[in-house]
Amino acid sequence: MKTRHLLSFFFLTIATITYGQNEFKSIVLDSFTNEPLLGATTVLKGTTIGASSDVNGNVTVFNIPNGEQVIRVSFIGYETIELSFLFPLSQVQPEKILLKSSQSQFEGIIIEATRANKSVANLPTRTEVLTEEIDEAASMEPSRISHLITHSTGIQVQTTSATSNGAVVRIQGLYGRYTQILKDGYPLYGGISGSLDVLQIPPLDLRQVEYIKGSASTLYGGGAIGGLINLLTKRATQEETLLHINFSHIGSKDFNTFVSRKFGKFGFTNLASMHLHAPYDPDKDGYSDVPEVSKFNFNPKLFYYPDNKTEIYLGATVSKETRMGGDMRLIDNQTPDSVHFYFDKQKSSRFTTQFSAKRNLTNASTLTLKNSISLFDRFINIRENVQGQSSQFGGQQLNSFSELNYNINKSTHNLSLGLNAYTDNFSEQQFDTNSLRDQEYVTLGIYANHLWDVSNKFALESGLRTDYVQAESNISESDGDAFILPRLSALYKLNTNFSFRLGGGLGYRMPTIFNEEAEPYGYHNVQAIDFASLEAERSQGGNFDFKYRTTFDSEKVLLTFNQMFFYNLIDNPILLNVDFLENLYYSSTNDYLKSRGFESQVKLTVGQFTWFFGYTYTDAVLQKGDSETSLTLTPQHSIKGDLLFVEENKWRIGWDYEYKSSQILSTGLQSRSLFTTGIVVERTINNFVIFLNAENFTDTRQTRYESLNSGPYDSPQFTDVYAPLDGFFFNTGLKIKL
Repeated sequence: MKTRHLLSFFFLTIATITYGQNEFKSIVLDSFTNEPLLGATTVLKGTTIGASSDVNGNVTVFNIPNGEQVIRVSFIGYETIELSFLFPLSQVQPEKILLKSSQSQFEGIIIEATRANKSVANLPTRTEVLTEEIDEAASMEPSRISHLITHSTGIQVQTTSATSNGAVVRIQGLYGRYTQILKDGYPLYGGISGSLDVLQIPPLDLRQVEYIKGSASTLYGGGAIGGLINLLTKRATQEETLLHINFSHIGSKDFNTFVSRKFGKFGFTNLASMHLHAPYDPDKDGYSDVPEVSKFNFNPKLFYYPDNKTEIYLGATVSKETRMGGDMRLIDNQTPDSVHFYFDKQKSSRFTTQFSAKRNLTNASTLTLKNSISLFDRFINIRENVQGQSSQFGGQQLNSFSELNYNINKSTHNLSLGLNAYTDNFSEQQFDTNSLRDQEYVTLGIYANHLWDVSNKFALESGLRTDYVQAESNISESDGDAFILPRLSALYKLNTNFSFRLGGGLGYRMPTIFNEEAEPYGYHNVQAIDFASLEAERSQGGNFDFKYRTTFDSEKVLLTFNQMFFYNLIDNPILLNVDFLENLYYSSTNDYLKSRGFESQVKLTVGQFTWFFGYTYTDAVLQKGDSETSLTLTPQHSIKGDLLFVEENKWRIGWDYEYKSSQILSTGLQSRSLFTTGIVVERTINNFVIFLNAENFTDTRQTRYESLNSGPYDSPQFTDVYAPLDGFFFNTGLKIKL
C-alpha cells in the first residue's frame, strides 16, 4: 500500500515538473533587410538556459519554467533586446524578433559626409569611419591628426619638408593636392595652409572621422579627386570635461582641455590646446629632424535649440603657430657663420567662423543654411646659403563658404538638393621686386544627391553637381569654367553576410601655386598661374568592393573581410617645371596620371581582443605616350595593422605595425623598405587615465641610412623624406574625465 502511494506521488511530481518546462520558438531577423541572423543568442534572463539561431534565423529554447519570464536576444553589432512572456504560451508560429543595428557599432554609425543620414551598412557610397581609434590616437599624438588618419589603409601622410616637417595626405597613391579635408562639412583647409593642416588640428574634440576614397568632387566641389576626409567634432549632447597632459622624451609637451555643457535650450563646447616641442636632433649632425614648435588653438562653439524643430550653431577657431628647423645653433639664436647658416622659420595664424541654422519643415524634410569664413596668414623665411641669401614668402588667404540645403528623408528615398558659393582669395605680401602672385577663385555650385532603397537587398545612390568657376591671377584670368560632375554608387546585399558596392564619378581641380612640389622651395621663384593658358585638371575614377561579415559560435567572435579595387585617371595633370633661368612654373601636357590597385582588410574580434590587418597594392604612374614613370614617394606595397585589448573602464592596450615597400625618389633611386611598430598602454582608475606610448621600436629613421643634407646648398631643403625623422620615442601623460 505504501509502495503504491509513493509511486503515485512520484509520477505526480514528474508530471508537475514536466508541465512546468516550456519551449520558446523564435526567428531572429535584421530589422532593415529582414534577413535571418545566424548565431544570434536567445537566453532566459538570469539563467544559462539558451540557444543560438541557425542559418535560417530559427532558434528554440527548452526547459523554460511557468510564469512570467524575460527572454534576452543579442547579436554582435546589434542592439540587445529583452522581451517578457507569460508561460506556458499558446504558440503556433515562432515569435518574430527584429534586431536593429547598434549605433555603438561601426555598421550602425550615421555618415554625414554624403548628407544622406544613412548608416555605413546601408550607404551605397563606400565610406570608412573611425570612432574608437580617436581616443587611442590622441594618446599617441595629442597635438595633430597625422597619426589618426593613417589608421585606414590606402592613406599616407607624406612629409614635404625635412626642416619644417610639413605634410600632406595622399589617398590611393595620388598627390596630396587631390585630397580634400573638411571639418563638420566645412571646407576650411587647403591652399597656402595645405602642408600644415594635419599638423595643426588636435584630435581631442573629434567624435568621428569619415573617409570617402576615390573621386568625390560631386559632394563638395573641386579638390576631392583622390577622396575626402570629413572630421566631425563633438556636440553639446552631455556634460563633459576632459583634461589631457602629455610629455615625450624628445621634447614634446601638450596641455589640452575640452569642455561640453548643456543648459536649457543652449549648449556649449570649447577646445583649448597648447603644444610645445623642443628641436630634436637624433643623429647629432647639427640639424634638427624635428623642428622647434609653439602652437596654440582655441575653438569655442555655441548651440541653440529654440524649439524641437530648430537648431542653430555658431563656432569659431583661433590658432597661432611658430615653427623653426634647420641648424641647431641658429635655432638657439646663435650667430650664423660659414658652417652654420641654414634655417627654415615659419609663422602662421588661423581665424575662422562657422554658422549653421537647421529647421525641420516637416517630419520628412529639413532646410539647412551654412556659412564659414576663414582667414589664414603664413610667413616663410628660409636662409638658404652661406652668403645669407633668404627666400621669403607670405600672404593671407581669405575663404568663404555658403550653402543652402534642402533634404527630404523618407523610408525608401533621400533627396538632397543644394546651392553653394565658395570664394578663395590669396593676397601675397611682397618682400622683393618680383611680381606678386595673388590669385582669386569664385565658385558657384548646384547639386542634387538621391539615395533610393530599391528593396531590402538593393540600394542606389546618384548625384550630379554643376560648378562654375571664375579664376584670376596678377597676369591673367580665366574665361570661366563649367564642370558637370555625375556620380553613381550601388549597394547589393546578397544576405546578412555578403554585400557588394560599385561606384564612380568625375572630378576636377583648379590650378594653383600651392602644391607640395613647390613647398620645399618656400615658393621662391614659383611663377604666377596663367589662367588664360592653363586648364583645370579633370579626372574619372571608380571602385568596386565586396564585404563579408559573420560571427562564430557566439556573439563574442566577429569576422569582417573587405576587398576593394580602385582606378583613378587624371587627364593633363599639372606639373612643376624649371626653365633655364631657374624659374619654376606650372604646365600641363597631353599626359595621364593613373592610380590603380586594391585594398584588403581583415578585422577579427574575439571577446576583448580586436585584430586588424590591411594590405594595399598601389600602382601610381605618370604616362607620357607609351612610357610610364612611377610617382615618387609611393610605396607599391604597404601593410598596416594593430592588435587591441580592451577591458572596459580598466585596461586598453594596443600594438600597431606598418610596412612600406621601397619608393622611387626624385633622384631616380629607390629607397629601402621600412617596418615600424609601437605599443600604447592605458590604465583607467576612476576618472583618471594614465597612458604610456612607445613608438617606432625598430628606430626606423631616415638619418640612420643617409644624411638629410643635399644640394644645391648642402642643406636638408630638397631632400625626399621617405622614412620617419624622429625615430624611436616614447611619451606618457594623464587624461582626466570629469
